[in-house]
Amino acid sequence: MASEAVTIGHVAEHAEHAGLPPQIAADVIARELVATTSGASKRFKTIAWTLGLLAIVGIAALVMKWIDQGDDSTRWGYIAALVSFLLSVTGGAPMVAMAPVFAKANWVRPVTRIAAIFSFAGIATIITLIPLVLLLPPLVTEGARRRTIWFEAPNYSPHVWSTLALVLLLLTGIMLFYSAAIPDFAAMRDHSTGWRQRIGKKFARGWVGTDVQWRTLRMRIGMFGTFYFLILVFVNFLITTDFGQSLVPGWRDAIFPMYHTVSSFQGGVAGVVIALWVARRYMHLEKYVHLDAFWSLGRLLFALTLLWIYFFYSSFIVFWYGRSENDIATLELQIKGPMLYAFVAAIVLIWFVPWWILIWNRVRRSVNGMAIGASVILVGLLLDRMRIFVPAWSVPPEQIHEKWLRTIPDTIFPDLFDALITVGMISLAALIIMLMTRVLPAVSVWQVQEFNLIAKPIKYIRGHASLVAKPD
Repeated sequence: MASEAVTIGHVAEHAEHAGLPPQIAADVIARELVATTSGASKRFKTIAWTLGLLAIVGIAALVMKWIDQGDDSTRWGYIAALVSFLLSVTGGAPMVAMAPVFAKANWVRPVTRIAAIFSFAGIATIITLIPLVLLLPPLVTEGARRRTIWFEAPNYSPHVWSTLALVLLLLTGIMLFYSAAIPDFAAMRDHSTGWRQRIGKKFARGWVGTDVQWRTLRMRIGMFGTFYFLILVFVNFLITTDFGQSLVPGWRDAIFPMYHTVSSFQGGVAGVVIALWVARRYMHLEKYVHLDAFWSLGRLLFALTLLWIYFFYSSFIVFWYGRSENDIATLELQIKGPMLYAFVAAIVLIWFVPWWILIWNRVRRSVNGMAIGASVILVGLLLDRMRIFVPAWSVPPEQIHEKWLRTIPDTIFPDLFDALITVGMISLAALIIMLMTRVLPAVSVWQVQEFNLIAKPIKYIRGHASLVAKPD
């Protein structure tokens, strides 16, 4: 018994040095994580009610803006930027629950659930998109077809297909979430009471953990994960072209959709980092959301930050050296003209500051440092979306059919409606994520249990590491 106690003590010591959770019994993991869904604290309720009130104010402001400014599309640029921002964060976050899993990364197991929950926040994106779809100019005006990707398509094409694509992304994200959550619904069925137990029993679908059920589970995760990635790239392509480039005469940029997609991945990872920081600090999940997850996310976020500047420069250099009338007008509109202040702030906050912060190992290995870097990136991402979509929507509709933009519009600053809608819709997305943690644990029960089965903290030479088995 004495030797066993010493061995357990050494394992716990190595786990602490390596930033990994100690070995915990499977039943203890299930009970502790399921318990986090009940008994909401006073702070949780206060934050939830505050976010709910802000969301109601934001939706009301969206309706009032439509009543007051619904016939003037040039005043809706900040709402278009908000749609792009919400799509980037809530749409890009589930990729964290999928891409590292395909690469068989062990550190991602405590992260996948909270990343997949971001899919539900796509509801806020769809609500915000509704007035923009109604304001989108028709494809054909007085026999003249404006420049879009919809060649010879019916007049309703950009309106209907862009909306359906975003709805399809939401549904695919929810199915990705549910595919990985079935074992945890079974845990809720076995370890909770009341309405949570009834929900767990209904959605567990008789899960008992047979070999066939596990193989089917992994097949579904792979299938919906692949579909989600393809649909996400397609939705980014539609939003950037239909609600961006097609509104500016002469703006042709083949790299811009991919630039938007890569920055969406960056924003999604940043959103997951902040959510993990909140879960670790305020939901007392330090035992399960360990430092190794932040360290690995830090390296991923640093790589995406470098990719951002690569894609931006690849797009910028074409216009800079092209020097045609189209290129000069596009640079004047997007960079040097009405949104110069937003461009400078965005490139500092979305690239330079995160690069300088995340380049240090000490920051990437820290919880608070990663949260600060992720917050800076999200602010920069919002400003970047403003400098792209606000000038695009400020172009008067009667100029869309020109060969290039001959008159650069003045700077349009946000009004009270824009501020309320932005705060309200972001609050709605955050509220949905918070409420979903009351239905299922923020950390996946079965993946943490699997982590404990295949990983063991060890001492390696003079340091500490994790010895990970490869089950498949």
